[in-house]
Amino acid sequence: MSRTSLFVSLVCGAGLVLLSAAQALTQEKTLQTEGWQGKRPPPVEQRTLTPAPQRPAPTGKQVLEIPVQPQRPALPPRQQASLPPRLQPLRPQPKQLVTVTVTDQNGGYVPGLQTDDFVVYEGDTRQEITYFNTGENEPVSLGLIVDSSGSMQNKIGHARHALQRFINSIKPQDEGFLVGFSAQPFVLQDFTDSRMLLAQGIGLLRPRGGTSLYDAILTGLRRMRQGKHRKKALIVMTDGMDTASLSSLAQTIAVSQRAGVLIYTIGIGNPHHRYTPGGSGFTIGPFGVVVGGHDERVDSRTLRRLSDETGGRHFLLNTRDVVNSRTVLDTATQTISRELRFQYSLGYVSSGSGNQYRSVRVESTRPDVMVRTQKGYAVE
Repeated sequence: MSRTSLFVSLVCGAGLVLLSAAQALTQEKTLQTEGWQGKRPPPVEQRTLTPAPQRPAPTGKQVLEIPVQPQRPALPPRQQASLPPRLQPLRPQPKQLVTVTVTDQNGGYVPGLQTDDFVVYEGDTRQEITYFNTGENEPVSLGLIVDSSGSMQNKIGHARHALQRFINSIKPQDEGFLVGFSAQPFVLQDFTDSRMLLAQGIGLLRPRGGTSLYDAILTGLRRMRQGKHRKKALIVMTDGMDTASLSSLAQTIAVSQRAGVLIYTIGIGNPHHRYTPGGSGFTIGPFGVVVGGHDERVDSRTLRRLSDETGGRHFLLNTRDVVNSRTVLDTATQTISRELRFQYSLGYVSSGSGNQYRSVRVESTRPDVMVRTQKGYAVE
């Protein structure tokens, strides 16, 4: 090789070395500018996103897909076709029902008796007992007949208290109505099972006028026909003699005997007391309405007869005791409420016919008890 060629080769080699050094210096400056220290990492490979798999096109076989139903607001359940209730082994309803009160020799109520402890006669014919229930389970239709004549002025507060306590003691299934009476009877509350309505009626009792006792009792017995229960009882509270009725005593007794309704009577007064006028007191009108004076007479004889004929009970209370203590009337009404629960209901199908009056007698096979019931009834 000539010297000239050798020189040229050396010069070219030195140039390549200088060029490589310059390129390295430039790359190092670039790395420092971008914030890298040391050797630059290899570039990150870009991944290609794989598309979601598509459903294959339908072939000859079709697959049935049920679309999802949108949510709907909840609807009330469909009414099911009403099915007849299953027959329950309930006692059959009797054609005739008598209510019996059983006491021991001391007057205490006797619980726990059964059908075999009773014998029922209609006239002289023994009847087969087809229904038996206790007073605790037998619902009652009740009627309250309350004297609100002028003579009740000093007793009406205690009467309201006793009546309120009475309606609070009866069973939820019982029903009742309220009739007040002075110169004539008036309905303060018709049949209801609402204790609140009965209490409101009791609060409306206002003493004034005369005493239509017979008319009030007959009004109560007529209204009692609308009662929904077979067992029925009327509670009559009065402090006087009848002075204003259009009905007679004989008519009242006859209807009571045939009605088949227990009549409990509460008389306030003294049956042997004689009316003594005082101050400016006097009697006016054909009905003998007492406006003044001092009268403690009460028709205890009539009240007792009504109770004896129907199987109820009569209470004779002294006027002074009632006026001085509200527990006296309350004790009487609570005794009635308790007796209704300790009674027995006996049902039978009468062997008689027609609507004539039929006498009833109930006896017990137990010699140590006393039995009280209605003396008869008439079929309507």
